[in-house]
Order: sequence, then C-alpha cells, then structure tokens
Amino acid sequence: MNYGIEDFTNYINSKTWKNAKTFEHFAPHEYVLSFPCEKTKAEGKCTNNCDICKAERKAFEDAVIFIRENGERAKFQNRIYTMLCLGNYQYWTMGDPLETTWVLNKALIDDPRCKVKTYWLDRA
Repeated sequence: MNYGIEDFTNYINSKTWKNAKTFEHFAPHEYVLSFPCEKTKAEGKCTNNCDICKAERKAFEDAVIFIRENGERAKFQNRIYTMLCLGNYQYWTMGDPLETTWVLNKALIDDPRCKVKTYWLDRA
C-alpha cells in the first residue's frame, strides 16, 4: 500500500496536538509524541511495546517518512529541517534518525507571532 497525502491528512487530523509552551512567545507551534499509549500509560503499565503502541508507532513513522520524502528543506534559526506545508500548517520533526524520532511538530505557515524567519532552501 502506498502512503499518500490522504493517509497523512487522516493521521494529523486524528491527533490531539499540544501547545509547545516553552516556545509560545517566539516560535509558537504544537506537537504530538509517539509514545506511550494513553490507555496503558494512565495505568502505569505500558512498556511502549503493547499492540496499541506498535500500531501508533507505525502510523507515526509513516507520517514522518511522508514529511521527509515530500517536504522542503528550510532553515529555522541555525538548523535545517525538512518541512511539509499542507493547508495553513507546516509539519516537521527535529531530523533525528527515524528510530529516535519521537516528536512531530506543526505551526501556522507565516505565523505573525513567530519572531524567527523561516528561509526556504528549495524554493526559487
């Protein structure tokens, strides 16, 4: 099965995004984490290896790979990220290897509250 824009859209729309409070005054954005599942986390029993977590991790990794294969490079502060723009938002990870990527971020494109300019490297 080929993972496409519809799959990515379904994934991001199914998540409950959290506000990144430490960045809200200069680079407002939201994020989701890949671990552990909420049901067993609340019970304190999840080892991040239950069936729910495995399925969630697979869906998360598919979304990350989609961003990395279809996004554009952008310089933000002193780092280069691969960002995927969709609708009013841009999506990115911190660029770590897939197996150690746990955070997926999103921010409004050209958010007027953002104090740091994004420089798109793959655009003319």
